[in-house]
Amino acid sequence: MSRTIIARGAALAAATVLALTACGGGSEDAPVEEDRDAGTTEIEEQEPSDVGGAEDDAASDDGGEEDSEDAEDAEGEEEADAGGAAAGEGTVVEIGTELVDEETGDVITIVSAVRNNPTEYYMATDNPDGEMVYLEVAITPGEEYGGVVSQQDFYLDDDGEEVNYASAADEELTAAGYEYFEGAPRRDGEATAYIPIYVETTADTLKGAYVRPELDILGEDATVPEFRGEFEIPAA
Repeated sequence: MSRTIIARGAALAAATVLALTACGGGSEDAPVEEDRDAGTTEIEEQEPSDVGGAEDDAASDDGGEEDSEDAEDAEGEEEADAGGAAAGEGTVVEIGTELVDEETGDVITIVSAVRNNPTEYYMATDNPDGEMVYLEVAITPGEEYGGVVSQQDFYLDDDGEEVNYASAADEELTAAGYEYFEGAPRRDGEATAYIPIYVETTADTLKGAYVRPELDILGEDATVPEFRGEFEIPAA
């Protein structure tokens, strides 16, 4: 007999409701991403000056060499900038915390986090105390239920309040070279990717949690209790 379960928790009414259906059920739609213009860096190169005379020819040659070196330095800076962007320009910290949801059979691993990422996220404007974190998670789903492990089920402590998925930062994350976690349908098997989460007040060590809400089993007078697993992100 197939079993279908739906989320109950009123505390998650502002988030996307997690619906778990029998294996083989439909997947949820990914949240709408907001477009952002990618910034560019312009580098001004100096033109070699033309000077008459034999002595000035030598000076011109020297100037040409200097200009060539300047051009090479500029090119090197551009490559360095590109490499930094590909790496997200943040600091990777290893975590490796495994959380086991005994009710669903899901294994949630908090693999690592990329801290102190540059961001144009709207809440980061004029806020020197905030931080954009890319949380790397790996999902090994159980076999009893279908549905999706949602990106909105991962939280970080923000000065006493829990905040989750910063949807407007999706394109920043992918532009930095990371794979965006858009939810993990259980029927698709294992999944590993990154979730952007912004905290307005950061700290050396950040506390976090994975919270699967309480679930109703449709057609049965039974519920699946909420699961909560906690982890810590170490200092960069």
